[in-house]
Amino acid sequence: MKTLASVLLIPAILAFSGCGGLDSGPTDSDSAGVAVTYRSDPLADVHVRLHGSATGPVLAAAISSTDGIARFEHMPSPQPDEYFVSLCSLSDGGWILDAKYLKPSDSGLKLKSLATGEVQPIELPRSAVRPLTPINHY
Repeated sequence: MKTLASVLLIPAILAFSGCGGLDSGPTDSDSAGVAVTYRSDPLADVHVRLHGSATGPVLAAAISSTDGIARFEHMPSPQPDEYFVSLCSLSDGGWILDAKYLKPSDSGLKLKSLATGEVQPIELPRSAVRPLTPINHY
């Protein structure tokens, strides 16, 4: 009986004390993100890095999931008005990103501040993705 009382009492104490013991971190609705697409299809396993300038350090980073969405759990505060973006492909899905996307100074990708929490699109051009296997043209 003592064990049952303890099991019921501890969650109640945590709930009323404000400890937030059951919080699992940011959810899809409250973390900033970007939607990475290629030819209008979501692109997974892309490491998205946000920089404050074309040559600056990484301020935030996330990896796109199967729906193409990369969610950033930790954002700088205050956020810059715009981000310079660098990308890197992480898995062997039969494709690789062009090397120019490795540096924010070369990628040409910029995003406005993610402070609003809206998911911003990154639509990659046809030249951004290269197959790992040769394509035979007969």
